[in-house]
Amino acid sequence: MKCKFSLSLFLCILSLCGQAQSLTLQELVNKKQFQEVIARTASLTPADSADYATMSAIGQAYEGLLRYKDAYRCFSYCLKMDTNNVDALNAVARNAINFGRIAEAKRCYYKVLEADSMNFYANYQLARLYYQLGDYGKATEHYHILASIEGENSSILTGLADCHIKRGTGPNTMIALSLYARALELNPENVRVASSLINTLLRMGDGKGALQVCDTALLYNPDNGQIRQSKGMALYMTKDYEQADSVYTGLLADGDSSFLNLKYAGAARYMSGHALDGIELLEKAYEIDSTDVETAMLYGASLGKTYDRKRAYELFDLAEKNMQPKKFLVNLLTTFRGDVLKRDGRWPEAEKLYYAAWKKDPTQLNFLYEISRHYWDVDPGLFQKEKELQKTIFSKYTYLTAYMKTDKSQKYLYNYRPFLEAVCEDAFFKNADEVTMLAPDGKKTKLAVSDLRALVAQLPQMPEDELLRRKKMQEQMLKVQKREKDLRKSGAKPDTLALNKEKEEKARKMLKDAGLE
Repeated sequence: MKCKFSLSLFLCILSLCGQAQSLTLQELVNKKQFQEVIARTASLTPADSADYATMSAIGQAYEGLLRYKDAYRCFSYCLKMDTNNVDALNAVARNAINFGRIAEAKRCYYKVLEADSMNFYANYQLARLYYQLGDYGKATEHYHILASIEGENSSILTGLADCHIKRGTGPNTMIALSLYARALELNPENVRVASSLINTLLRMGDGKGALQVCDTALLYNPDNGQIRQSKGMALYMTKDYEQADSVYTGLLADGDSSFLNLKYAGAARYMSGHALDGIELLEKAYEIDSTDVETAMLYGASLGKTYDRKRAYELFDLAEKNMQPKKFLVNLLTTFRGDVLKRDGRWPEAEKLYYAAWKKDPTQLNFLYEISRHYWDVDPGLFQKEKELQKTIFSKYTYLTAYMKTDKSQKYLYNYRPFLEAVCEDAFFKNADEVTMLAPDGKKTKLAVSDLRALVAQLPQMPEDELLRRKKMQEQMLKVQKREKDLRKSGAKPDTLALNKEKEEKARKMLKDAGLE
């Protein structure tokens, strides 16, 4: 009996020691003595790892030291001990995000919401996460939930406004303006909210509105450089150039010689009739960014009022050059625009766009290829459709003649031979020396059949193995058609006929892709 009592007392003391240890660790965490917590983990026993509070305190310490993977492991261990613990779920998710385990974070947060759909922390973290991922619709949903919990919260209203700004112009911008304005009313000292509202007003061209917000914000933050710079921009936008110059000059005097301050201080001086005073500032701005069109123009215009007009002309030429869009981006935009037009069923507009882009830059053969590809499916009745035939001849002949001037491989150009040979044969039977071509821009031209034959002669012959493959495909197509015919005769069920029809369509598509139909 005495032994049993002693054993029970010993276990009780051990338990109390463990609690004291965990409390001590938590107290250290609360005091932000994270290194001390980690140092003490060396003296912990394996049994301590079974204590939730101990592992949670260690996890918090690791998180405080930005060691997110270690923190994640500790909190994951806590979660195994209590799989529905909201704090553990949130902690695992929070740390998982910090080293890229986004799916794991979402899973944990949504598990919290399964138990409590109005959980503030989980909704807030998901709103922030979706915003960072660029899913502004999802972020908005979670911010709306947060607003229903605590609608008069400046941070929530600001987050919701940020989402509306990212979702586009129009109604979203107006909603964002209203939300930023309300958030600023709730917390007028918040520079971040003030800046967001000011920038939105400036983007909308409302310089007067932006100026009012700047003046209010500067009452609470008179030395804030960002707000002062925005005030300068608002004054410049409202054409109060002298006041704008005063604001920018003050910023420069305070040591902020950033590009924008130099540029607009110089611009304000030029616009207010003090061009010569702005030359030095514009020169410094130009040295920082010589590609900025406005800076080059203003710098040149200022020098134009001096005797250094040669330099002014050079700057104007540079500004004009910088105005030109980059070829890569122009061609990429054409590709994207043409693809959308095709998908929208507006092919005539797409081919005009591609053709105009190729004429402007003949190196972009991909645009001619897109036109040619559209006319690849040559059906047997094409020679009875005059306009389509003329367009098809133009697309293939123009693409091939341009392509063969390059050093690109001509290995697969044999695919063009069957159609072009058919055009030559049709001209022979009609006793015609020329065929008509119709360009995407509506212009018709004549092509000598002799020139077309000369082009065909340059194309490679179809390889034997390709001829064999196509022959097998044709045989397969004939079998499918025969099978359908036999099924109809035997009175097969509609489902069976539909299945066979599907197979026939697949085979037909293969033939078309190969240029056989």
